[in-house]
Amino acid sequence: MDGASPEPSYSEWMREEMRRHEWRQADFARAVGIDVSMISRWLHGRRPDPASLERVAAALGADLDSLLTLAGHRPRSPRDDDPRVAALVAKVRQVRWTPERFLIVDALLDDLRQRSSRIPIEQAPLPGMPAEREGDG
Repeated sequence: MDGASPEPSYSEWMREEMRRHEWRQADFARAVGIDVSMISRWLHGRRPDPASLERVAAALGADLDSLLTLAGHRPRSPRDDDPRVAALVAKVRQVRWTPERFLIVDALLDDLRQRSSRIPIEQAPLPGMPAEREGDG
């Protein structure tokens, strides 16, 4: 494999979500609150409209911007390349922000940015992430 993989389509993303949740089309439709016939159309390549994508994003906790890009409603940008960033953005958008929460997260991000410039990532394993060792892999 040459390392370059094409961006998945919206229908491929849906299939993966259905597999991950162990859902049938009817389960996906029920979660989003739409008719199952629409799910079938989307799986066969019909592009969902932005309002429907909003419902999908809200129901599944997905990033709306990423879904709009996958469905072809907005052009891709370099920031769309990392699915981990999209997952973090989706989580941030789900937070009920208070001034205190904003200050805490803002301070954590500032601290992370400062540490990132001083400490190589290999020397600073994150909680819950296994530390990489020389010769592993």
